[in-house]
Amino acid sequence: MEVCGKYQEHFSSLLEIGCEIVDVPEYGAPTLTPQDELRNFCAHCSYKRGDELTTRLYGCREARRWDGLYIYYCPLGLTFIAAALLSATGELIGGLTLGPIVMGDMQDVLYDLPAPEMAWTVSKLSAFSTKEVRHIAEILCAVASHISDRGAGRPTAFDKEHAFQEIYDTKTLRSELDAQSAEMLLRFEKDMRFTVLSGDKTAAMEMINEVLAHIYVYSNYDIHAIRARLLELLVILSRATIEAGADPGETFRMSEDFIHMVEKYQDSDNLALRVSDMIRQFMVQAFDLARAKHSDVVFKVTNYIKRNCAEKLPLDMLAKEVFLSKSYLSSIFKHELGVSVTSYIMNVRIEKSKRMLLENKASLAFIAAQCGFKDQSYFTKVFKKATGLSPRKFKTTHLAG
Repeated sequence: MEVCGKYQEHFSSLLEIGCEIVDVPEYGAPTLTPQDELRNFCAHCSYKRGDELTTRLYGCREARRWDGLYIYYCPLGLTFIAAALLSATGELIGGLTLGPIVMGDMQDVLYDLPAPEMAWTVSKLSAFSTKEVRHIAEILCAVASHISDRGAGRPTAFDKEHAFQEIYDTKTLRSELDAQSAEMLLRFEKDMRFTVLSGDKTAAMEMINEVLAHIYVYSNYDIHAIRARLLELLVILSRATIEAGADPGETFRMSEDFIHMVEKYQDSDNLALRVSDMIRQFMVQAFDLARAKHSDVVFKVTNYIKRNCAEKLPLDMLAKEVFLSKSYLSSIFKHELGVSVTSYIMNVRIEKSKRMLLENKASLAFIAAQCGFKDQSYFTKVFKKATGLSPRKFKTTHLAG
């Protein structure tokens, strides 16, 4: 952390970009070490869709998947760079994150800003070209690699009291549970799926705590019976996590860790401690990181559409750009923006055509081609349906006004 703090100050002072340290201990919850309040843009952002730690942790976990480096977007549409800090065995132990950055033209970013009240604050951020951002990212990645190689020790503190409480509070329930375990898990899977998909994290944790209690009580604290029930619970959690939009590869990795952990412990109390911690990791993956991933994906797709609206933009091609299936991209796009991908593309084309109509003297045929309409006739038809005016009438009306 001391070495990270030194580089945190170097990056922030030299580039005038916020730099924050993400710490991912082996046990317990990840933490964030931000810059001072004046440099911490995210602490003052009015457009908060999820907390800052979640967004930065998402970047670090994606960086681990992509050779130590990841460039992504926050829900406001600003650019961040994350570099992963890895243990000697390749596990994520933390990361350095830079941002927010305005990547590209400042006016374009301000025009598309989903929170207009943040425009003045965003206009004060450092702006870099795509090429410059890549150079900064490579240097950040090299620094993170250097820090990782130093092999600093890791803290192992976690909240024992809360984890024990989840199990010991249920010892009063040791009555009339008989053969209810299988039925309970089946009912739990249905309820859990609904809870995860509806985004109710608090209810999900309450359900899991109840199920863990039943597993321990029903198994009469026998370690062999507990292991069998926990592995059944793992299958349910993995399916629900992936269905919520979490990365399958990361979920499978956590599942393997869960299995190794269950096989390792011989004492039910110590096992309870580790189970509680690992289940929270599944919940972070299912709710918080999946949500951050969705925002990142949607901003990448919308930026691609804006830059390439003159071209054909079939859904399968857009899905390949972000390594998702068509159906999954459609689902998260509609959930995040409230419109379908097709409607969004059409809106972008209409808005671009409006600007072109008012800013230059190009022909309607040229504007239609530059905005992705197959011909002038189709452009006129779609434009009138969207605005209530023909392109020519729109131009004369607004220029006259």
